[in-house]
Amino acid sequence: MESLQDRTSRVYRITYETFSKFSNNLNRCKSLEEVSQVSVRFLKYLLNFHLFRISVNQADSYLVYCQCNSKGHFELIQRENLLPYEVKILDDNIPVRTENIPSELNEKITANILESPALWCWTFKKMDVDFTVSLVADENKAFDVGDIEILKLISDSFQAKFQEIYLKEEVFHKNQSLLQALDVIKNQNKKINQIVENQKQTIADRTKEVVEKNEKLLHISALNAHNVREPLSRIQGIVQLFEVFDDKTCREDLLPKLKQSSEEMDQVLREVIEMATTELNQLKAKEL
Repeated sequence: MESLQDRTSRVYRITYETFSKFSNNLNRCKSLEEVSQVSVRFLKYLLNFHLFRISVNQADSYLVYCQCNSKGHFELIQRENLLPYEVKILDDNIPVRTENIPSELNEKITANILESPALWCWTFKKMDVDFTVSLVADENKAFDVGDIEILKLISDSFQAKFQEIYLKEEVFHKNQSLLQALDVIKNQNKKINQIVENQKQTIADRTKEVVEKNEKLLHISALNAHNVREPLSRIQGIVQLFEVFDDKTCREDLLPKLKQSSEEMDQVLREVIEMATTELNQLKAKEL
């Protein structure tokens, strides 16, 4: 017949073998949904309970996992939305054992069919992260102080996994934000580069316009210098001859030539003025 010591030793061995499987499977979880599946699968073999609940502080919010009737559920809530006994135990750090089951839990476990149900609750702190663990048990699924050790190990495993998933999600979201910021910077750089290119093109176009204007002005200046100079030189030469020839020669020979040269010069000036006016009007039209 198996002795009490052997039976106790066997129970402990089975419990810790189960916990080892639970811990290994929990470590491989990548999401909260996988955590829930592992918990539903193994937790019932490690603890006696009708309802298990753990609330872990995550950046001033609380990640809450509640398991009841072989179903697990996660939610993220603010501290003020925790159950009253959880807020109280976080404030005073005094473990709770009461037969007054909160109505929020009663609705989940239909406590009226349980035999002498009791609510147990503790608060722990690990790596400056506080969390509460609570469960509801009764005489059919009894929980006693001897189970607190395994409960503490389970709670630590949950807290560590929650923290790991939370940090990974936080890093992921920060990376997404950085990638979005990088995209914004790239788009801004593209806009800046486009503006710079447009400015370069505008400067090039304006420079080309200035060069064209200067070329046209030089062309007008050359026409003025060349076409006007010839009749003007003849007029100046004829005027000098007036001092040499007599009046009759001046009237009969020089005046007709002077008149012809002045008319020729007048015609040249008209052409220069007309050309200059046309060119300037074209330049103004381009600017508009």
